[in-house]
Amino acid sequence: MILKYLKSGQPARAAGGLGELKAVDPAARREGLPLLGDDQVYVMKYGTEYHTSWCEIVADKWDHAPRTLLVTLFADVGARTLCQECDRPLRAVTATPAQEPQFPPGPTREPDAVIPLSVVGVAHGILFLAAGPEYQERLKETAVEPATPLLVGGRRDGMVVRVEAGRDEPLLVVQLDPRATYRSGPYQVRLRRPLLRSATKAYAVECVEPAPQG
Repeated sequence: MILKYLKSGQPARAAGGLGELKAVDPAARREGLPLLGDDQVYVMKYGTEYHTSWCEIVADKWDHAPRTLLVTLFADVGARTLCQECDRPLRAVTATPAQEPQFPPGPTREPDAVIPLSVVGVAHGILFLAAGPEYQERLKETAVEPATPLLVGGRRDGMVVRVEAGRDEPLLVVQLDPRATYRSGPYQVRLRRPLLRSATKAYAVECVEPAPQG
């Protein structure tokens, strides 16, 4: 895939009064998509908001004008305001280990939208998590959208790569961040309705996280 994300060598000129845009390299890229790291957010070259997740607005901008989608540090957002469409608050990107990620309530959640996972292997920075066979049909209807995080204690410790639902015990494959410390123990995956622009399946992975203890 041809890399669509091009970072200008000069600071972008911002809309009046919002402050200069200081673009930085994203923490990683997957199939050309820029992925956020700690303290990073998405901004539009001529926009007035910043974005803490790959929301519908960011996805649409990437599809139609990728050169105007930039990554910057949260400290440099200036007078820009938080996008109301982002799925997660800023703490899900920048929280300290003592903080737990918080997710807004809403009609996209279903009572059985949390699936327990167990670790079946970890090698070369790839974590393999298995779900029970009773969740196979649900996971066959689940998509993985760009920048879907593994969240550990509020930190983005990796990205969900794919769901392998054709197996007797479906697998979720997660690429760990090189800076992250592997955590053993049970995990869980949260599902939600997919973004409207990519609603080819009934569900999408919202995040993978350690299962609550006790």
